[in-house]
Amino acid sequence: MASSGKVLAAGFNLHGQLGPTVSETNGSLPRFTQIQKLGQVDLDRDIVIRCALWSATVINTGELFVHYGISGTDPPQIHFDALIGLDGRPKLGMFFGDVSGVKGFLDPNSGDLYILQDVGKNHARFVRHYFHANDFLPRTGKRITGIAVAGNTWVCITTSCNDPAVFLFSSLEPLLEGSDPMEWYTLREAVKTLVASCTTFATLGRQRPCVETFGDARYPTLLGRTPSVQSPASLPTVISALDGIKIAKIAAGPWLIAALSSEKDLYVWGHVMQLPMGDNYSNFDKLLNPGDSTGTPDDVQLVDISDGNDVDDVGVGDHHVVVRTTIGELWGYGSNEFGQLGLGRGVKSTQGKWVKMYTPNEGENVREIAAGPLSTFIVVGS
Repeated sequence: MASSGKVLAAGFNLHGQLGPTVSETNGSLPRFTQIQKLGQVDLDRDIVIRCALWSATVINTGELFVHYGISGTDPPQIHFDALIGLDGRPKLGMFFGDVSGVKGFLDPNSGDLYILQDVGKNHARFVRHYFHANDFLPRTGKRITGIAVAGNTWVCITTSCNDPAVFLFSSLEPLLEGSDPMEWYTLREAVKTLVASCTTFATLGRQRPCVETFGDARYPTLLGRTPSVQSPASLPTVISALDGIKIAKIAAGPWLIAALSSEKDLYVWGHVMQLPMGDNYSNFDKLLNPGDSTGTPDDVQLVDISDGNDVDDVGVGDHHVVVRTTIGELWGYGSNEFGQLGLGRGVKSTQGKWVKMYTPNEGENVREIAAGPLSTFIVVGS
């Protein structure tokens, strides 16, 4: 039986990625606004935020995909035949893309990639990508189980549980062309979650819930560890500060990565990136190293949310972080320059503090939070 719900959004909306019907003249929503309808679809049941990118969003409502924003269609497209399973319901895979919008979809059960084509037309479509027999993946017998795109265009894929490994490509094109990867490494266990920052990747193990990081060495603090000769930046390596802690979820933005433990504790690591003209509305320096006036991040920080509130969900954007506490409150940290924390026009940032963003009405509960680069989505149910 379908469950009722609603989706709220706040933040940057220049491309209609928060909903074409709720755009404002300056291209942002400074406070949380309910998105009631997309095209001919009422957003009122079984809502899941499947993908929130810089300029495009995919929402799953009931048995429909709704894709809108710069890589979507006008009106928003509501059905993709290739992504519907034999049971008539949307496949439980993952969308991926970059600042230009959605690029494709991965079905981890089959390992098939579906690439978005005919963008900008009235009927964009996902088309299954076929590799040639001599291409790298068919030649090695690998099945893709995860994919992520970093801000530097690097693409990482994870492969089958029986022979887990990660493969790095300079961009999506070499992967689709069947080229050999730049680098690849065997993993100790299968990957449950793969996320990407601006220059690095992080994995969460399926059986042993530890976090490994790897990638470009230019921003080593995005690794949450210090690279060495034995464990260079490119080699998937366990973050020692989290070793022995059961991690339930990881999330990433370009400059900050978060890990949520099964004990409801939140850990973060990342790079302090100054915004244009020297502004630092994110105040990530205070979050990443609160006791150091130099603003140099330590490897990993344990975060305190309002006097020790336990956290059971987290989302990370370009310059903001949102969390849901175990009592159902939503707290935010960082930049509100585009209204991404829903705090209104006059508030540029949280000034290095955690601020309560949203409290559900009586009888409601926050089912899901999702952070886009400059936006936040909230799914509320009753």
